[in-house]
Amino acid sequence: MKSLCLPVLVVVCLGVTSVPSYAAWDVWVSSAGADTGVCPRTAPCATFAYAFTQLFTNGVIHVVDQGAYGTLNITHGVTIDGGGIASQTVSAGTGLPVASVFRVNAGASDVVTITNFTISGSNGTGNLDEASAIAVTSAGALRVEHCTFSSFASAAIDFRASGALLDMKDVTIADMPNATGVYVGNGRASLEHVSISRTQTAVLAAGSTTVSITHSTVNGNGSGVVAAYGPTAETHIDDCLLTNNQWAVVAGQGAKAYVSRSSLFNNFITAMFNDGSSSLISYGDNRFASNASDGAFTSTIAVK
Repeated sequence: MKSLCLPVLVVVCLGVTSVPSYAAWDVWVSSAGADTGVCPRTAPCATFAYAFTQLFTNGVIHVVDQGAYGTLNITHGVTIDGGGIASQTVSAGTGLPVASVFRVNAGASDVVTITNFTISGSNGTGNLDEASAIAVTSAGALRVEHCTFSSFASAAIDFRASGALLDMKDVTIADMPNATGVYVGNGRASLEHVSISRTQTAVLAAGSTTVSITHSTVNGNGSGVVAAYGPTAETHIDDCLLTNNQWAVVAGQGAKAYVSRSSLFNNFITAMFNDGSSSLISYGDNRFASNASDGAFTSTIAVK
Protein backbone atom coordinates (compact mmCIF):
# COMPACT_ATOMS: atom_id res chain seq x y z
CA MET A 1 0.00 0.00 0.00
CA LYS A 2 2.83 2.39 0.80
CA SER A 3 4.36 1.85 -2.61
CA LEU A 4 1.04 2.74 -4.21
CA CYS A 5 0.88 6.00 -2.28
CA LEU A 6 4.29 7.19 -3.39
CA PRO A 7 3.33 8.16 -6.96
CA VAL A 8 0.31 10.03 -5.62
CA LEU A 9 2.52 12.06 -3.30
CA VAL A 10 4.92 12.87 -6.14
CA VAL A 11 2.10 14.11 -8.33
CA VAL A 12 0.80 16.33 -5.56
CA CYS A 13 4.26 17.84 -5.02
CA LEU A 14 4.71 18.51 -8.70
CA GLY A 15 1.36 20.23 -8.80
CA VAL A 16 2.34 22.55 -5.97
CA THR A 17 5.76 23.49 -7.40
CA SER A 18 4.30 24.23 -10.86
CA VAL A 19 2.06 27.02 -9.57
CA PRO A 20 3.46 30.31 -11.03
CA SER A 21 4.74 32.99 -8.69
CA TYR A 22 2.64 35.71 -10.33
CA ALA A 23 -0.97 35.78 -9.22
CA ALA A 24 -2.89 38.77 -10.58
CA TRP A 25 -4.88 39.82 -13.63
CA ASP A 26 -4.40 43.52 -12.85
CA VAL A 27 -1.31 45.17 -11.39
CA TRP A 28 -0.38 48.81 -10.80
CA VAL A 29 2.83 50.86 -10.97
CA SER A 30 3.42 54.21 -9.29
CA SER A 31 6.26 56.71 -9.01
CA ALA A 32 6.03 56.16 -5.24
CA GLY A 33 5.72 52.38 -5.49
CA ALA A 34 8.01 49.56 -4.33
CA ASP A 35 8.85 46.34 -6.14
CA THR A 36 7.36 43.96 -3.59
CA GLY A 37 4.19 41.89 -3.39
CA VAL A 38 1.69 41.48 -6.22
CA CYS A 39 1.25 45.21 -6.98
CA PRO A 40 -2.41 45.88 -6.06
CA ARG A 41 -3.85 49.37 -6.47
CA THR A 42 -3.33 50.05 -2.78
CA ALA A 43 0.36 49.01 -2.87
CA PRO A 44 1.66 49.55 -6.41
CA CYS A 45 5.11 48.51 -7.53
CA ALA A 46 7.80 50.74 -9.02
CA THR A 47 8.80 49.25 -12.40
CA PHE A 48 7.22 47.63 -15.43
CA ALA A 49 9.73 44.77 -15.21
CA TYR A 50 8.69 43.74 -11.71
CA ALA A 51 4.97 44.28 -12.39
CA PHE A 52 5.19 41.96 -15.40
CA THR A 53 6.47 39.13 -13.19
CA GLN A 54 3.33 39.38 -11.03
CA LEU A 55 0.91 39.19 -13.95
CA PHE A 56 -1.01 36.36 -15.56
CA THR A 57 -0.80 36.09 -19.34
CA ASN A 58 -3.16 38.65 -20.97
CA GLY A 59 -3.40 40.65 -17.75
CA VAL A 60 -3.20 44.44 -17.46
CA ILE A 61 -0.51 46.75 -16.09
CA HIS A 62 -2.04 50.09 -15.00
CA VAL A 63 -0.02 53.29 -14.53
CA VAL A 64 -1.08 55.39 -11.54
CA ASP A 65 0.87 58.59 -12.22
CA GLN A 66 3.60 60.19 -14.28
CA GLY A 67 6.95 58.53 -13.77
CA ALA A 68 9.94 56.64 -15.14
CA TYR A 69 9.11 52.93 -14.95
CA GLY A 70 12.03 51.45 -16.85
CA THR A 71 12.14 49.27 -19.95
CA LEU A 72 10.23 46.03 -20.33
CA ASN A 73 10.88 42.79 -22.20
CA ILE A 74 7.43 41.42 -23.07
CA THR A 75 7.26 37.66 -23.54
CA HIS A 76 3.51 36.99 -23.43
CA GLY A 77 0.21 38.72 -24.09
CA VAL A 78 -0.40 41.83 -21.99
CA THR A 79 -2.12 45.22 -21.98
CA ILE A 80 -0.14 48.17 -20.63
CA ASP A 81 -2.36 51.18 -19.95
CA GLY A 82 -0.62 54.50 -19.33
CA GLY A 83 -3.87 56.09 -18.19
CA GLY A 84 -3.30 59.09 -20.45
CA ILE A 85 -0.93 60.60 -17.87
CA ALA A 86 2.25 58.56 -18.09
CA SER A 87 4.65 60.90 -19.81
CA GLN A 88 7.96 59.26 -19.07
CA THR A 89 11.63 59.04 -19.87
CA VAL A 90 13.16 55.72 -18.97
CA SER A 91 16.86 56.25 -19.60
CA ALA A 92 19.76 56.87 -17.30
CA GLY A 93 20.89 59.88 -19.30
CA THR A 94 23.76 58.32 -21.22
CA GLY A 95 23.06 60.22 -24.41
CA LEU A 96 23.29 56.95 -26.38
CA PRO A 97 20.49 54.93 -28.04
CA VAL A 98 20.75 51.93 -25.74
CA ALA A 99 17.36 50.25 -25.69
CA SER A 100 13.69 50.27 -26.54
CA VAL A 101 11.12 51.13 -23.94
CA PHE A 102 8.98 48.07 -24.76
CA ARG A 103 10.67 45.06 -26.41
CA VAL A 104 8.22 42.38 -27.58
CA ASN A 105 9.47 38.83 -28.02
CA ALA A 106 6.24 36.90 -27.54
CA GLY A 107 4.51 33.86 -29.02
CA ALA A 108 2.84 33.60 -32.40
CA SER A 109 -0.66 33.83 -30.86
CA ASP A 110 0.12 36.50 -28.25
CA VAL A 111 -1.51 39.93 -28.45
CA VAL A 112 0.23 42.92 -26.86
CA THR A 113 -1.62 46.23 -26.38
CA ILE A 114 0.09 49.53 -25.54
CA THR A 115 -2.44 52.29 -24.88
CA ASN A 116 -2.77 55.81 -23.44
CA PHE A 117 0.93 56.69 -23.32
CA THR A 118 3.03 59.77 -23.99
CA ILE A 119 6.68 58.73 -24.19
CA SER A 120 9.81 60.62 -25.19
CA GLY A 121 13.10 59.03 -26.12
CA SER A 122 14.98 62.10 -24.95
CA ASN A 123 16.50 62.45 -21.49
CA GLY A 124 15.41 66.08 -21.34
CA THR A 125 18.82 67.54 -22.24
CA GLY A 126 18.46 67.06 -25.99
CA ASN A 127 20.31 63.72 -25.99
CA LEU A 128 18.51 60.64 -27.30
CA ASP A 129 18.73 57.60 -25.03
CA GLU A 130 16.17 55.18 -26.50
CA ALA A 131 16.38 53.59 -29.94
CA SER A 132 12.60 53.08 -30.16
CA ALA A 133 9.42 53.23 -28.15
CA ILE A 134 8.28 49.74 -29.16
CA ALA A 135 10.42 47.09 -30.88
CA VAL A 136 8.82 43.79 -31.90
CA THR A 137 10.66 40.68 -33.05
CA SER A 138 7.88 38.12 -32.55
CA ALA A 139 4.18 38.27 -31.65
CA GLY A 140 0.74 37.48 -32.96
CA ALA A 141 -0.32 41.13 -32.93
CA LEU A 142 0.63 44.50 -31.50
CA ARG A 143 -2.05 47.11 -30.85
CA VAL A 144 -0.98 50.70 -30.23
CA GLU A 145 -3.82 53.10 -29.34
CA HIS A 146 -4.12 56.68 -28.10
CA CYS A 147 -0.38 57.27 -27.81
CA THR A 148 2.15 60.01 -28.52
CA PHE A 149 5.81 59.23 -29.23
CA SER A 150 8.63 61.70 -29.83
CA SER A 151 12.41 62.02 -29.99
CA PHE A 152 13.56 58.45 -30.62
CA ALA A 153 16.89 57.69 -32.25
CA SER A 154 15.87 54.84 -34.58
CA ALA A 155 12.07 54.44 -34.85
CA ALA A 156 8.99 55.06 -32.78
CA ILE A 157 7.56 51.66 -33.78
CA ASP A 158 10.05 49.05 -35.02
CA PHE A 159 7.91 46.07 -36.08
CA ARG A 160 9.83 43.06 -37.42
CA ALA A 161 7.57 40.16 -36.46
CA SER A 162 7.20 38.05 -39.61
CA GLY A 163 3.56 37.44 -40.51
CA ALA A 164 2.25 39.32 -37.48
CA LEU A 165 -0.25 42.19 -37.39
CA LEU A 166 0.37 45.77 -36.28
CA ASP A 167 -2.79 47.76 -35.52
CA MET A 168 -2.36 51.47 -34.76
CA LYS A 169 -5.15 53.92 -34.02
CA ASP A 170 -5.10 57.54 -32.79
CA VAL A 171 -1.31 57.78 -32.59
CA THR A 172 0.94 60.83 -32.94
CA ILE A 173 4.65 60.54 -33.81
CA ALA A 174 6.85 63.63 -34.05
CA ASP A 175 10.30 65.21 -33.83
CA MET A 176 12.59 62.40 -35.00
CA PRO A 177 14.56 64.04 -37.85
CA ASN A 178 17.01 61.14 -38.23
CA ALA A 179 14.61 58.28 -37.57
CA THR A 180 11.61 56.39 -38.94
CA GLY A 181 8.14 56.86 -37.51
CA VAL A 182 6.80 53.36 -38.24
CA TYR A 183 8.99 50.59 -39.68
CA VAL A 184 7.27 47.35 -40.73
CA GLY A 185 9.40 44.45 -41.98
CA ASN A 186 7.74 41.28 -43.26
CA GLY A 187 4.49 41.93 -41.43
CA ARG A 188 1.04 43.45 -41.93
CA ALA A 189 -0.06 46.81 -40.60
CA SER A 190 -3.15 48.98 -40.36
CA LEU A 191 -2.71 52.65 -39.40
CA GLU A 192 -5.83 54.72 -38.74
CA HIS A 193 -5.98 58.33 -37.53
CA VAL A 194 -2.20 58.51 -37.29
CA SER A 195 -0.25 61.80 -37.48
CA ILE A 196 3.47 61.63 -38.30
CA SER A 197 5.59 64.75 -38.62
CA ARG A 198 9.23 65.84 -38.65
CA THR A 199 10.81 62.41 -39.18
CA GLN A 200 13.33 61.21 -41.73
CA THR A 201 10.81 58.63 -43.01
CA ALA A 202 7.23 58.60 -41.75
CA VAL A 203 6.22 55.03 -42.71
CA LEU A 204 8.41 52.34 -44.28
CA ALA A 205 7.01 49.03 -45.56
CA ALA A 206 9.97 46.72 -46.21
CA GLY A 207 10.24 43.22 -47.61
CA SER A 208 7.14 41.02 -47.63
CA THR A 209 4.94 43.67 -46.04
CA THR A 210 1.56 45.28 -46.57
CA VAL A 211 0.80 48.57 -44.81
CA SER A 212 -2.61 50.25 -45.04
CA ILE A 213 -2.90 53.83 -43.81
CA THR A 214 -6.16 55.76 -43.72
CA HIS A 215 -7.62 59.00 -42.32
CA SER A 216 -4.08 60.11 -41.45
CA THR A 217 -1.68 63.03 -41.85
CA VAL A 218 1.95 62.82 -43.00
CA ASN A 219 3.45 66.28 -42.65
CA GLY A 220 6.94 67.75 -42.83
CA ASN A 221 8.99 64.56 -43.21
CA GLY A 222 11.92 63.69 -45.43
CA SER A 223 10.04 60.80 -47.03
CA GLY A 224 6.36 60.21 -46.38
CA VAL A 225 4.97 56.72 -47.04
CA VAL A 226 7.56 54.36 -48.54
CA ALA A 227 7.33 50.82 -49.96
CA ALA A 228 10.73 49.30 -50.72
CA TYR A 229 13.22 46.45 -50.40
CA GLY A 230 11.37 43.90 -52.50
CA PRO A 231 8.52 43.38 -54.97
CA THR A 232 6.18 42.11 -52.23
CA ALA A 233 6.22 45.39 -50.30
CA GLU A 234 2.95 47.31 -50.62
CA THR A 235 1.39 50.44 -49.20
CA HIS A 236 -2.32 51.31 -49.46
CA ILE A 237 -2.96 55.00 -48.78
CA ASP A 238 -6.59 56.10 -48.45
CA ASP A 239 -8.09 59.43 -47.40
CA CYS A 240 -4.78 60.88 -46.21
CA LEU A 241 -3.13 64.31 -46.27
CA LEU A 242 0.53 64.22 -47.37
CA THR A 243 2.01 67.69 -47.24
CA ASN A 244 5.29 69.57 -46.73
CA ASN A 245 7.39 66.44 -47.20
CA GLN A 246 10.36 66.20 -49.54
CA TRP A 247 8.88 63.06 -51.14
CA ALA A 248 5.28 62.19 -50.22
CA VAL A 249 4.81 58.67 -51.66
CA VAL A 250 7.77 56.49 -52.65
CA ALA A 251 7.97 53.05 -54.30
CA GLY A 252 11.31 51.32 -54.87
CA GLN A 253 12.89 47.94 -55.62
CA GLY A 254 9.77 46.63 -57.37
CA ALA A 255 7.30 47.60 -54.62
CA LYS A 256 3.75 48.92 -55.09
CA ALA A 257 1.91 51.93 -53.70
CA TYR A 258 -1.86 52.33 -54.09
CA VAL A 259 -3.31 55.81 -53.47
CA SER A 260 -6.97 56.81 -53.21
CA ARG A 261 -8.99 59.83 -52.01
CA SER A 262 -5.80 61.53 -50.80
CA SER A 263 -4.40 65.07 -50.99
CA LEU A 264 -0.74 65.63 -51.89
CA PHE A 265 0.09 69.29 -51.35
CA ASN A 266 3.23 71.42 -51.17
CA ASN A 267 5.80 68.61 -51.22
CA PHE A 268 9.25 70.07 -51.86
CA ILE A 269 10.92 67.61 -54.29
CA THR A 270 8.16 65.42 -55.69
CA ALA A 271 4.81 64.16 -54.51
CA MET A 272 5.19 60.75 -56.21
CA PHE A 273 8.55 58.99 -56.66
CA ASN A 274 9.09 55.76 -58.57
CA ASP A 275 12.55 54.28 -59.17
CA GLY A 276 11.47 52.93 -62.56
CA SER A 277 11.00 49.33 -61.45
CA SER A 278 8.08 49.90 -59.10
CA SER A 279 4.37 50.73 -59.36
CA LEU A 280 2.41 53.80 -58.28
CA ILE A 281 -1.27 53.04 -58.72
CA SER A 282 -4.15 55.54 -58.51
CA TYR A 283 -7.87 55.03 -58.12
CA GLY A 284 -8.34 58.31 -60.00
CA ASP A 285 -9.69 60.33 -57.09
CA ASN A 286 -6.61 62.08 -55.65
CA ARG A 287 -5.76 65.80 -55.48
CA PHE A 288 -2.43 67.50 -56.19
CA ALA A 289 -1.44 71.13 -55.65
CA SER A 290 1.66 73.28 -55.08
CA ASN A 291 4.20 70.46 -55.29
CA ALA A 292 7.63 71.12 -56.77
CA SER A 293 6.75 68.15 -58.98
CA ASP A 294 3.65 65.97 -58.88
CA GLY A 295 5.43 62.94 -60.27
CA ALA A 296 3.28 60.39 -62.08
CA PHE A 297 1.27 57.28 -61.45
CA THR A 298 2.22 54.23 -63.46
CA SER A 299 -1.39 53.09 -63.80
CA THR A 300 -4.97 53.84 -62.79
CA ILE A 301 -7.55 51.30 -61.73
CA ALA A 302 -11.29 51.73 -61.47
CA VAL A 303 -13.07 51.97 -58.13
CA LYS A 304 -15.24 48.90 -57.72
